[in-house]
Amino acid sequence: MIFNSIEFAIFLIIVFFLYWFVVNKNLRVQNSLLLLASYVFYGWWDWRFLSLLIFISIANYLIGIRIDKNALKKRRKSWLIAGLILNLGILGVFKYYNFFVDSFIDFFSNFGWVISASTTKIILPLGISFYVFISLSYILDIYKKTLPANRNIPEVLLALSFFPIILAGPIQRPSSLLPQIATKREFNYDSAVDGLRQILWGLFVKVVIADNLAHFVDDIFNNYTGYSGSTLLVGAVLYMVQIYADFSGYSDMAIGTAKLFGFNLMRNFQYPYFSRDIREFWQRWHISLTTWFRDYLFLPLSFSVAWRIKSERVLLIKSDLFIYIFVSAITWFLTGLWHGANYTFIIWGMIHGSFLITYHLQRNARKKLLRKIGIDNNNLIIVIAETIITLTIIMITWVFFRADSITQALEYLNGIFSKSLITVPEVLPGKTILLIFSFLLIEWFQRKEPYALHFNEKFRSRIIRWGVYYVLIMLIIFLGGDHKEFIYFQF
Repeated sequence: MIFNSIEFAIFLIIVFFLYWFVVNKNLRVQNSLLLLASYVFYGWWDWRFLSLLIFISIANYLIGIRIDKNALKKRRKSWLIAGLILNLGILGVFKYYNFFVDSFIDFFSNFGWVISASTTKIILPLGISFYVFISLSYILDIYKKTLPANRNIPEVLLALSFFPIILAGPIQRPSSLLPQIATKREFNYDSAVDGLRQILWGLFVKVVIADNLAHFVDDIFNNYTGYSGSTLLVGAVLYMVQIYADFSGYSDMAIGTAKLFGFNLMRNFQYPYFSRDIREFWQRWHISLTTWFRDYLFLPLSFSVAWRIKSERVLLIKSDLFIYIFVSAITWFLTGLWHGANYTFIIWGMIHGSFLITYHLQRNARKKLLRKIGIDNNNLIIVIAETIITLTIIMITWVFFRADSITQALEYLNGIFSKSLITVPEVLPGKTILLIFSFLLIEWFQRKEPYALHFNEKFRSRIIRWGVYYVLIMLIIFLGGDHKEFIYFQF
């Protein structure tokens, strides 16, 4: 069951009605209803994998209790390690088994050794990368003593499988979701309307923008050898918009759906394509993932490495800078690997990591240079130039993200930066480009709001608000593209 389907609309109406008008006076029953709804929602795709979700949730519930009960640090750490092995082991088997087997066979084939491949191919369960990370944050927070183990099993199971976030995030940590689950919730009309409004915007962005772009992007990337450089550039730019519209649209629908049931989820996107540097981009893009890696990998690993380094320099590099480079490389390698079992994702992650390190190295020198030549940091020309450079870097990395192989990505980029770049593109969808321009223009004017359709005091007029609603609904009905699954479902 996916957000942009009739089945989900019917499901949401039924659960909403039961939640607020039938069991609204009993918090325990409300939570049980949401847990059952979450399992139905997830099991709608494939009931066989529902047992995996339930097993992981119960296992982490029990491990959390064992970590919390043991006063001895050694025993607490043993249970944490057991939890890490369980969660990462399951994720590794389902997500990377096929990748490592194929890589193993390819490696030995280079030496003339033929190894027969197993006919067994493991299916990747939807959302496994997301709910495993949610589970990991639960036991890690208990270990760090920032969250006590919750003995109420329905509450914990709900926090680890809440249906708005189970398939593609945001990666809402149980430390922020459990207190909301345990607190009595009252129906709030304004919050519900705001949730519906955010769902409408997310649906529009997904169905009208992302799904309309999918046809053009697929055609250009699948037939890149037959297109000019200018057309390949168009394809790369369209994919930039597609993946953003697709994923931010999902996040808006997830956050809006949670609001309907009285829950507040973390923001996952903050208009990332308006960033002027790569660091700012990652403060605005997939925020729940980047903050997860920061809090559970980058910072702990930095402290661990710093504790072991006693000298002022390592390999002629200042120790603090060496730690930043070393830990950043590991973090971005794993960030790329998290996205999928393909070398393209690893390269994508490493490129972003390299540019973040480069940004870190030149930041102070850049400020000194601008100050010396008397140019303000917020000079319009500087801001525009840096934004264009940042978007160019991001566009190039998205080519690796979208390509099936590193070879294809390099050939695609080589095709862009060829003599045929200065030609008229063979694919230039006029109607779609107009929609993209309108979409980005709205986001620009609403960039200070939590999402683009959020109405502030300037939009008190009911006529204006309902006029916008009707326009978006009509666009969804008449201009919606082919029904496509969300891109991040494959991760």
